[in-house]
Amino acid sequence: MKGFLLFFCFSLAALEAASVRLINNSPYELKAVIRGSDGQTMGAMTIKSEQEITWSSEDTPYKKYGSNPTRSQTPYTVWWYCPEGEDYGMCDTVSTGAVVMAQGCTGPRACKPKKKPEQAKPPSHEEASPS
Repeated sequence: MKGFLLFFCFSLAALEAASVRLINNSPYELKAVIRGSDGQTMGAMTIKSEQEITWSSEDTPYKKYGSNPTRSQTPYTVWWYCPEGEDYGMCDTVSTGAVVMAQGCTGPRACKPKKKPEQAKPPSHEEASPS
């Protein structure tokens, strides 16, 4: 009976969804993309500065990991992207249940400043004075 109970508990744990806690500890809003060990996108979300999200393999709108359940999805790779799309950083060998912080990943860890819209120039002195 104890063996059955132990087997049942391990079986329930195996059915639990894989998750990764993503922490954006950068001063930028970043997009996090989680990829499986074969490079397939498992999930993606935008995370504001100083915010965190827990990604779960059960909550993803992306295609499930193919028809071969014996293939491992891990280790994951987490890519962080700046608002303009340039690379911010990358953490590889991410296991299920891991905590991934944007500043702890390798890469440039900086985003280009947003371009400020050009303001209309005030009229010059010559243009402002009547002739």
